[in-house]
Amino acid sequence: MTAEYEISKDDLNAFNLYHHRHSPTARRQYLRSWFVPAFIWLLVCTGIWYLADRERGTPLRTFFDLLPLFSGVPFYLLYFPWAYRRKLRRIVDGMVGEGQNRGLFGRHRVTISSDGVTDSSEHGQTSTAWRAVERVAAADEHAYIYINALVAIIVPRRAFAGPSEFDEFVRTARRHHEKVVA
Repeated sequence: MTAEYEISKDDLNAFNLYHHRHSPTARRQYLRSWFVPAFIWLLVCTGIWYLADRERGTPLRTFFDLLPLFSGVPFYLLYFPWAYRRKLRRIVDGMVGEGQNRGLFGRHRVTISSDGVTDSSEHGQTSTAWRAVERVAAADEHAYIYINALVAIIVPRRAFAGPSEFDEFVRTARRHHEKVVA
């Protein structure tokens, strides 16, 4: 089974977002970066509230006076996911801009067979046996054949005539991979 397509920066960004959402290490880092600063900010606000209230003796009034300070916590929790995705895109765009990446972008032809997966472009060809493939994953618009924990062959849905062909490609790749892994 074969797919032909062109890889774009959007495909690369989609892969990195997918990988960061599904990698246990990246997920832990993401959650830590999301909640630890909010928790620290909440502790600081509570400490200020406690110290300010000791002089006044009116906890509810002091809380309402400090409400703008406390409101930073939910705003941060809402803002962080958007900012994280934006930052990740910028990092990927910056790293892609560091080189010519001739083998990464451009026309690709991915062929899967019972022996393995082959990724061909005008700049080279890579063949990987199924026993060397880490996993086969699928998202809404892409399939990812992980060659190792950090690198995957990206196959966009648009490479196929319809959704059934894309789904069949993913099922076939998983079936070949599971035969070797099992």
